[in-house]
Amino acid sequence: MLDFKLDRKQTLIMSQATLFALQMPQPHPKWTEVKETKAFGPRGVQKDSLLIPKIAPQSEDNLTLNIFTPVWKPKNEKGFAVLFYIHGGGFVSDSAHKYGDLSISKHLVTKDVVVVTIQYRLGFLGFWTTGDDTIPDNLAFHDMTFALRWVKENIHLFNGDADNITLMGQSAGGASVDFMSISPVSRDLFHKVIPMGGNASCNWAIHSSPLLSCRNHAHGIGVGDEMDSLDWIEKLRQVPADKFGSALEINGDTIKNPELVIGPKYDSIFLPKSIKELRSESPVKPRLVGCAKSEGLIMCLTGMGSKQPIHKVQDSISVILSERLFPLKAREYQEMAIEKLIDVGTEHSKEEWQRAICELKGDSFLNVGVQKNVLDVLEAAPQTPIFLYSFDYYNPKAYGILGWKLPFKDATHCTDISYVVGNHIVMPLDFNEDDYKMIEITTRFWTNFAKYGDPNGEGADADAVESEQKWEPATQENPQTHLSLSLQPTLHQEYKQGRPLFLAQLLREAYQPPNL
Repeated sequence: MLDFKLDRKQTLIMSQATLFALQMPQPHPKWTEVKETKAFGPRGVQKDSLLIPKIAPQSEDNLTLNIFTPVWKPKNEKGFAVLFYIHGGGFVSDSAHKYGDLSISKHLVTKDVVVVTIQYRLGFLGFWTTGDDTIPDNLAFHDMTFALRWVKENIHLFNGDADNITLMGQSAGGASVDFMSISPVSRDLFHKVIPMGGNASCNWAIHSSPLLSCRNHAHGIGVGDEMDSLDWIEKLRQVPADKFGSALEINGDTIKNPELVIGPKYDSIFLPKSIKELRSESPVKPRLVGCAKSEGLIMCLTGMGSKQPIHKVQDSISVILSERLFPLKAREYQEMAIEKLIDVGTEHSKEEWQRAICELKGDSFLNVGVQKNVLDVLEAAPQTPIFLYSFDYYNPKAYGILGWKLPFKDATHCTDISYVVGNHIVMPLDFNEDDYKMIEITTRFWTNFAKYGDPNGEGADADAVESEQKWEPATQENPQTHLSLSLQPTLHQEYKQGRPLFLAQLLREAYQPPNL
């Protein structure tokens, strides 16, 4: 039994959809009676994993949001700061359900913030494209923006401050909030951004061939593209929505093929220019960005039994620093990167080699993208307050039946968000005393950032941070400055031996932005 009262409200905000509508979100018809909003709406259409229970019904008509607000009066007349959360799931899966209601209320709302979570169209329903202007692209982003605009216009009714909104997302949700921070459609609707475990600088954030993916999927359900976009879409609209569900697939080959099933693309409305150009045009927003200590661990469930681990290390780094990008310098750069990872001239245990291999998978997946995000943002706007973190705490019991397949245990993808929402989202877990201490530390930093743009807080909130270590922002002079988040948070001036910075700088030099 909780020792406080909270309002928990779920509000339907968008129109009912027809099958495979592929249309912009629209306001829901008004109702005149009192509408009960005491439960989550349906999830987006997706394929459920055998390991994850089916926690709620699915529907194409899933465009809803959930509001968790204090029942006490705010300390200032403008209202409570608003934390607007977008879930991840590789753009194809997951929902707001898994992140909780009571746990969000207990650990976040009690720190004087209003929390909003949303549902949006997933997978092919959210990112279908015809490669022309027959339908709008990136519909999932327009769903998110529609919800954000609704919050901007109505959150005062829930004692929220419409002039103090922070967007937070994790994994694909982290990439989404980063895209929203630079898109001309959404960037002026909020004030701060928290991309966790994913951002727009990651190599998987923009899909390289979405039209091809849509054609292949359509062919698989018997609706080929006969080179007439209008006719193609009309035929697709006759197919039940559940045929467009996708599953998030992560396997040992992810480092070689990091592309997702479907996802964001450049278009004429939401992302009409290169990411670099959009960043340079966007207003400055305080940023809290980072990922877990061993992001690559989640990709190390298979393929770790090699008798020649140095070969796997060389193979992995050759994918990141390829000969295509560096035809005359590939070997030199690859050796320099390996030196920042492991000393190949000495003996190492099996776990040490496994950690090295997983680190490189993490580099390809997220570590380099996180460091690159810091560089990209500071290059566009050097005055941006940007707080970088590495989430290093974990509970060894958190992996459930997956634990026996892992080569070692550590904080990995989704660990950080579990300690923000106070609900372990990978496997069921009874939190212990240290877990609750970590939740308190993390949520205090996060809510301080939402309120003030500074995780260290102000006034009484600054005094409540259980850390003697002040969280200093990263700068152009040292873009590696970051906080190690553990039971004793510690500030460090070097991130992963400087390897992500080294890789990010090389890749930024080799990268050519698209000619749109």
